[in-house]
Amino acid sequence: MRKSFKHLFISCASYLFSSRGPARFFKGVTAGDGVIFTLHRVLPASDRAFQPNKLLEITPEFLRDTVKQVRASGYEFVSLDVALERLRASEKSASRFAVLTFDDGYKDNRDVAYPILKELGVPFTIFISSEYSNHNSELWWIILEQLIAENASVTLRYGERQFTYDCSSIELKEAAFEASRCMLISEVPETAQRDVVREAAERYGHDWRALCRELILSFDELKELAQDPLVSLGAHTDTHPMLARLSTEEEIRQHIEAGQQEMVARLSKRPTMLAYPYGFAEAVDRRCEAVAEELGFAAAVTTQPGTLSAKNLERPYHLPRVSLNGLHQNQRMVDVYLTGAAFAAYHAVKRVGSWLQR
Repeated sequence: MRKSFKHLFISCASYLFSSRGPARFFKGVTAGDGVIFTLHRVLPASDRAFQPNKLLEITPEFLRDTVKQVRASGYEFVSLDVALERLRASEKSASRFAVLTFDDGYKDNRDVAYPILKELGVPFTIFISSEYSNHNSELWWIILEQLIAENASVTLRYGERQFTYDCSSIELKEAAFEASRCMLISEVPETAQRDVVREAAERYGHDWRALCRELILSFDELKELAQDPLVSLGAHTDTHPMLARLSTEEEIRQHIEAGQQEMVARLSKRPTMLAYPYGFAEAVDRRCEAVAEELGFAAAVTTQPGTLSAKNLERPYHLPRVSLNGLHQNQRMVDVYLTGAAFAAYHAVKRVGSWLQR
């Protein structure tokens, strides 16, 4: 959902950092011991002209091909729990590990991805936001896409302010989505964001609860799916807020703990893993890590890119994940991800940039 320097940088890396390029000389260091992949949705390819959330979707074919490619590269797919055990082990495993994680709990995780992963014997974790699974919260990025797709102009209201976007062409729709998305995650307080989206949805005749029911697995469906030992369920807060934008640590705790407790109540099992909503650098801070540890999670994952090694255990509540997304659906990019060199270079460039800005 967040097109950024990260994606531009990775796009430019498809040869330089692949195992066929110079990165092959550094792979022994940069590939680490394993990798956690982030996914959201798995859907057949669409030819719709306006797809601003395409970043969140990969095709079933790409999922299958990626599993086969990762295995052919010498990786073993394991659960998140086993991955942590591997990192803690004093003796290194003969093979590197890979972990698949899905955020938000979309029904296509069960209907499209699960049959493929079941056939291939791949364990995976679904991180769920409890109010989505209760069908009682707003999938605001999808609501926004639908409003812009269906209208020649869209107005969002926050207090006395109005934000009107021209949506009369595909190009303008794309610009409107990006501008309104940025407004909602930067100009409007996190606590008011959903009110803005809910008001707009209702004004334009959209049933946001029905959308949630249509797209998100209920707790009953999740409980049934998790009977398969290949499937694990992790926490993703209650309403999917950008935690670092919240004013106090207590607010952060309330959102994480509410999701955790609802999972215990509905699934009779306490989640041991947490995924921070959004997960990029501006969405997660040290307060989030402190709360995750305080609430008893074994680890927490971000969406900040990188491979895993024992060094990551120094910050187990800030583990990196690598995005399998709709912008980079090709096997060369998967090869880039596995070398880890692009991520090492990306973080080095960011550190230099931060130093220069001092």
